[in-house]
Amino acid sequence: MPPQKSRIALIKKSYTATFSSLKNSPALIIPFLIFALLASLSLAVLFLAPRMPFRLLFGPIIKTLWGERFLHYPFNFFLLPKLASLSIMVLTVLIGSLFTGMAVAIVADIHYKKKVSLKSAFNTAIKRYLYLFIVVLLMTVLFYFFSNLIPYAISKYFRAGNARLLFLGPKAWFQVILLAINFALGIFIQSLFVYAIPLLIIEKEKVVRAIAKSIILFKNLCGKTLVLVGLPMLLYIPFMVLLQNSAFLVNNLFPESILIIQFISIAINSLIIDLLVTVSTTYLFIFYKEK
Repeated sequence: MPPQKSRIALIKKSYTATFSSLKNSPALIIPFLIFALLASLSLAVLFLAPRMPFRLLFGPIIKTLWGERFLHYPFNFFLLPKLASLSIMVLTVLIGSLFTGMAVAIVADIHYKKKVSLKSAFNTAIKRYLYLFIVVLLMTVLFYFFSNLIPYAISKYFRAGNARLLFLGPKAWFQVILLAINFALGIFIQSLFVYAIPLLIIEKEKVVRAIAKSIILFKNLCGKTLVLVGLPMLLYIPFMVLLQNSAFLVNNLFPESILIIQFISIAINSLIIDLLVTVSTTYLFIFYKEK
């Protein structure tokens, strides 16, 4: 079979197995559903941060880091996407790592015709939790570091008095190009580490070997991996654009629209994007190992 057709066939096979598993084993959705509920709860708490009694905890932090005005309406909504993003990062490392491990364990049980059990998947993941935590922490730190370093470097470049960078002014860079760079960065970093968790859960590898093997697997499955990781993430682009332009939402709709969009983005990200990426890449990993 020609390489291009072989690549498409393996992607199709991974998605076919993914949707079949979701149809026949709804328990696979549970880890992602729980995470979505926890992320939504954290968002609700952050929304209430300027109000008592939450203000006692969050008020001094917000005032010190961002300023007093962000504790008042409607400026609190301008800060909400940033706070939500930080809280989701923390939840992803602390809890999302465990739930992802559970999902991979369930996929393995489905594929190898074992009894699907949330308790069994939890026990499998919790035994490897420290390794799962390290992998997801490393991914998150890398993304956070580079997604802040690049804007900082470009901002410093323009503040030095330069009017253009690659023939484009600051408006184009900060409103369009940086958004695209962060999006591509997210896909690339996740693709590098995406096989580490199946290696930890299914192959029982140690964390360093799992990370090294994941990078090698990404090299061997580069095109397929980028498709399986990047395709679902296209759904998140409208939310990235809207939440980055919170002033537009406040001025043209109403401040609370930011909260609504943030809740929807959590549902889309957890129940569609993360689910599809995790399950489809796990199947790709299994099919590649069997081949």
